[in-house]
Amino acid sequence: MDDTLRRKIQTLLDQHRTMRIATLRADGWPQVTTVGYANEGFTIYFLCGPDSQKAQNISRDDRVSLAIDDDPA
Repeated sequence: MDDTLRRKIQTLLDQHRTMRIATLRADGWPQVTTVGYANEGFTIYFLCGPDSQKAQNISRDDRVSLAIDDDPA
């Protein structure tokens, strides 16, 4: 990844606080949830309950997709 793209991504991550995370349910269908996040560089942190559907999905299949949202007013 070139430095220009790296800076653009870092700026996007630093300017927002909500994202959508897509996981795969046991039946193979996607589940998308909006969550708040914090980042340290390109490392992204978010909270979810250990018994949540999202946590169950990730523990079964750790592939996820993320999309940074425009933060609500």
